[in-house]
Amino acid sequence: MKKPKATESGSETNLYVRHKMIMKVAYALEDASSWVLFSHSKPDGDVIGSSAALFEAGLNQGKRIRWVGVDPVPPNYCFLPHVKEYVTQKKYEFDRGDDLYIFLDSANESRGVEGLKEKSPKAVVLNIDHHEDNTRFGTLNCVDAGASSTSEVLWRIMTVARWDITRLIAECLYTGMTADTGWFAFSNTTFNTHLMAADLLARGTDPPRIYSSLRHNRSIGGVHLWGLAFLRIFRWGESGQFAMTWLSRRDFAAVDAVPSDTEMLVNQILTIQGVSFAALLTEDEKAGQVRASFRSKDGTLTAASVARRLGGGGHQRASGAILAMTMTDAVAMVQKAAEEAYAEWSVADR
Repeated sequence: MKKPKATESGSETNLYVRHKMIMKVAYALEDASSWVLFSHSKPDGDVIGSSAALFEAGLNQGKRIRWVGVDPVPPNYCFLPHVKEYVTQKKYEFDRGDDLYIFLDSANESRGVEGLKEKSPKAVVLNIDHHEDNTRFGTLNCVDAGASSTSEVLWRIMTVARWDITRLIAECLYTGMTADTGWFAFSNTTFNTHLMAADLLARGTDPPRIYSSLRHNRSIGGVHLWGLAFLRIFRWGESGQFAMTWLSRRDFAAVDAVPSDTEMLVNQILTIQGVSFAALLTEDEKAGQVRASFRSKDGTLTAASVARRLGGGGHQRASGAILAMTMTDAVAMVQKAAEEAYAEWSVADR
């Protein structure tokens, strides 16, 4: 099989990314001598796990590697390899033809560093993701909306290309996959996800150690922050099917918490009996801006339908949006969007 040029444009949106596209991506990775990895803002377990795995795999192949993102890695992920080599910066110059610029788990270019729109014509951008609303902003796009996580997409690339998936790489991929599937509890968990898990376990992955590193090291400030959020939860709707809470910058300062302490908080709101849609609003560090995280259960309106009404996006059951307004206005706006989306879903479901 003749190797395609790394600059060849391509995009696959099929539920299961075709073998041909996987090989194109593998060839592009193998041909480049230097990789620059990019993580999206507010990095989560999937982007951190997949990036750390690719970093380790690249080192094993003799690549020169940089790992860049706009926000720091949350402390509970610092047990993963190469996190200390992660560099935070707001803007990057995409001006080198010998670098392969790799975006992982990024649905669009606005979620990461600035500068991509001004990239040099010779710059090659590889976009590896699993978000169904991915904008295909790369030179080469490997987007599998049927995958549980970007880590699962990357595992398939490594497996098809017959790379050596060491124990260290396996644990990074397992961390990313379990983060996005809620430890196999979310609806994006599939037969293929469990096949991946079995393969990674066979390679020496230690789930109890990973779980303990992620979940058994919460700060007292983070616990207090969750307490504040729980106290503010309110429900609305015909049967109280909607639930929402909010946190201000003052709340974080009062309990000595950091933004990453909110990870998985919105999922806890969804555990309330009778609640099918949950929202967490967090006042951003940037004044006049609110980050909204949405979750929904199967068999009801999707989180994505609410997010899209507010200019956001994401997965069907896990989405979000950034709202340029005060917290008071944001709460009212989300309530209205959820009610409208629910009314539309109710009519369509009849």
